Amino acid sequence: MIKITKKLKINDYKPKDYPVYTDVEADELGILYKHWQDCGPGEFGISDDSYVSKCIARNNYATNTEMVYPYGRQWLGKHRKIEFEPHYASNNFSSVSTKSYNELEANTGRAQLAVDMYLTYKMAGMSPDLDKIGSIYRPDQKSPSIAAKRLLKTKEAKKMIEEKLKEILTDKGIDEGFVLDTMKNAIEVAMTKDNSADMIRAAKELSVFLDMAPKTKQITDTLEIDMTHEIQANYEEQRKKLKATKIQDVNEKES
Repeated sequence: MIKITKKLKINDYKPKDYPVYTDVEADELGILYKHWQDCGPGEFGISDDSYVSKCIARNNYATNTEMVYPYGRQWLGKHRKIEFEPHYASNNFSSVSTKSYNELEANTGRAQLAVDMYLTYKMAGMSPDLDKIGSIYRPDQKSPSIAAKRLLKTKEAKKMIEEKLKEILTDKGIDEGFVLDTMKNAIEVAMTKDNSADMIRAAKELSVFLDMAPKTKQITDTLEIDMTHEIQANYEEQRKKLKATKIQDVNEKES
């Protein structure tokens, strides 16, 4: 059994626990239940993924009827389904959608405007003004800047920023191919000048900018670049190693 606590008008907005049982648990307890579409308020209904809970409300509207359960809502219909597990996974117990609050919020127009404004600052080389971003995003909040900061920290907003940033960079001809070409050029320069540290560092920064690199911590180490077979041929098949100090990424788990 899983308990979901809700504050509803019918309970004077006081917290109340609503148990959700598997069908096996409900059968063992002798709970009588119907298909979720057939229930009235207070009756137990079974979801399409075999979870049993009380129907909280059956809201009749002009065009359809909305069923309300502790873990979510759904409209009546032959092909309509309601499932407990997707709602439980996203922690969204109040809507038809099984998407999380952050996913739903990231798709709102106000969130899109906040992300666009954030990118405008970043592309201009300026530190984002969270007060101004917040005033665009959530002017109704007591602390708009905190609301903006919270939004920008979500993985959904970060993904949106990444995608928009890639679009901007691609329009300017900067993409994964450009990074690889830059690194190749760095090796070629190293062949003649024995100093590719700056170009490798630039390529690394671009790779991080494009989120090509894994999410890791950074440690200072020594990079050994083994000359490729092509370089060997140019140098009469003599194998060389070029050492250049750089910032090397290693996974947190390995450190």
